[in-house]
Amino acid sequence: MHRSLIHKHMTFKLKYIFKSWIAGLVSLTFPLAAWAQHDAIPLRPIDQKRVAEIAGQLTDQPSGFGEPISKRQNWDKLRKSGGYDAFLKEMETFTFPEFSKADYFSLSDGSASSSAKGLTMMRNRAKGLSMVTLAECLENNGKYLQQTEAGLRDIIRQKSWVSPRIDYDFINYNGKQYTIDLTSALYAHTIAQTLFLLGDQLNPELRKEAVQALYMRVFDPLKRIFEKQDTQYHSWLTGTNNWNAVCLSGVIGAALTVIPDKKERALYAWIGEEYSKNTLAGFGDDGYCSEGVTYFNYGFGHYAMLRENLWQATRGKIDLFNIPKVREIAQYIPKLEVINGVFPAISDSKTGSAPDSSLMNYLTRSLNLGLSDYEKIRLTGRVNNNRMDVFMVFPNSTDAGGIVKNAQRKNENPLRSFFDKSGILVVRPKSNNALAAVLKGGNNAEHHNHNDVGSYSVVLGKDILAGDPGSIPYTANIFQAEFRYTYKSNASYGHPLPLVAGQQQKVGPEAQAKVLRSDFSEEKDMLVLDLASTYDAPTLSKLERHFTYSRAASGPLAVEDVFEFSQPENFQTACITRAKITAASPGKWLLAIGGRQATLTVDTGGLPYDVTQEEISEGGTPYTRLAIVLKEKNRKGKVTLTYQP
Repeated sequence: MHRSLIHKHMTFKLKYIFKSWIAGLVSLTFPLAAWAQHDAIPLRPIDQKRVAEIAGQLTDQPSGFGEPISKRQNWDKLRKSGGYDAFLKEMETFTFPEFSKADYFSLSDGSASSSAKGLTMMRNRAKGLSMVTLAECLENNGKYLQQTEAGLRDIIRQKSWVSPRIDYDFINYNGKQYTIDLTSALYAHTIAQTLFLLGDQLNPELRKEAVQALYMRVFDPLKRIFEKQDTQYHSWLTGTNNWNAVCLSGVIGAALTVIPDKKERALYAWIGEEYSKNTLAGFGDDGYCSEGVTYFNYGFGHYAMLRENLWQATRGKIDLFNIPKVREIAQYIPKLEVINGVFPAISDSKTGSAPDSSLMNYLTRSLNLGLSDYEKIRLTGRVNNNRMDVFMVFPNSTDAGGIVKNAQRKNENPLRSFFDKSGILVVRPKSNNALAAVLKGGNNAEHHNHNDVGSYSVVLGKDILAGDPGSIPYTANIFQAEFRYTYKSNASYGHPLPLVAGQQQKVGPEAQAKVLRSDFSEEKDMLVLDLASTYDAPTLSKLERHFTYSRAASGPLAVEDVFEFSQPENFQTACITRAKITAASPGKWLLAIGGRQATLTVDTGGLPYDVTQEEISEGGTPYTRLAIVLKEKNRKGKVTLTYQP
């Protein structure tokens, strides 16, 4: 093909990819789960009456997290604490991360298979600005001031603040239009904090240029959404997943930090107060987060930052924690912990994900949750950003009466946690040495959705023995509806779920588990789910998954699938594991991981079956799909997998 034709073809292809990517973000990243749809706040005109009320509640001057470098008492105390010695030693050889055009375009030009390269480069620059700012505030000797100013100047003149995978047709990079996304919101708040913390130490012309950049890149684009009543490129405003909180926290936090005019500041405060309700709408009424632990940290962590910003800006008159549902959401982490600090890798959560301890410290102190392990953590020495890592070591709402009134500690049963509205059950043993599990109902229209209704994760010791494989690296088409479930790890095929008459689970809110039975006792927990609606198999008349967890002896988990068809059909199920698999005897395998092992036993009620093993990676950590495939078509049957330590 002639070079010019190749270029033309590639240009068309890239435009298609980015248009499809944006469409995918709208349809997949921002789906409204059936149980949350009615709660979402739509785009509507500015409530000028409420804006005027907020203006009367705001402090006279804008303010950010922490205290300016000129106020030395707390900064000097932090410097002398010893918590930042290692950081300051590292900073002696620090080089500010450069913008890389090659990295920015690596996903679109095909030189990288995922968005990680460009996104990491962009976010490392924000982190670099935070680090030099914090180092100067701690040292207070001008050592890092020049580097801070150079980094700030470079960032505000950077062609795009937006993640490359979101820069549709590169309108940001080419200066045609500026839009708000996760990364530009991060840049905005980081820049605003730098201006606040360093104050008059910064060159006044540079300060002026930085504020102008904030208006051009984020403040004006947010205001235009309401002027035009159009959310093009900004569907996160009325969406209900982590984007809502992250983008609002960054832009509103920046506005409250640098905008001197109270009425103008109040407009942005109103947007934060009103539209952050959509973040809460994305959680189940039982507090369940369908996005998993990774995105709980990210999304609800930014909701907490927005809460603190508004609380400080209004001296507690606006408190986003004074909403009953917040308390349920805050208990998601302690309820979801399986055992020994292990959490399941549900949806696009990463395997090995753990709670953000700073966030959990803030939540337990603000809401009187009584999570003593998080209350004891050390907060000094954290330098990942100049936002939460700053306000957590300075006086904040939890030190000034910001604990939500009438907050009562809720004692969870240590043997189980049940998100009854979402259909998620965590079962635990009486001893930390035995087996535990998470059993998942839900539906297939959740945020960062995987087709995983009826899935489970089995934990042995400090390892996930079998179950949900977690997220894989984000590729150019992973959020496009027509491609998302071609990835086995996103589809039911890569989960411990059946193939029914050759069909995988379908996507959509109608594909949902119905809880038929839930019986809990000290010795045994049972959960029965109807999964028939999750498969587009016309001959399927019954599909139930029976979970039975016993606390007797070492606590086995039995997963029994009961199926019926109107005519004989194929049926198979699977164990998903990263453990070493060894055949022990017919129908039995040893699964070994983390120095421990368990037995997997298969019972098909006498129906003949084959066993296949397939390694799946898709760019992530490989895992094995151990499939139990019935040899013949059957009208009905039962297949049981039992995990026994």
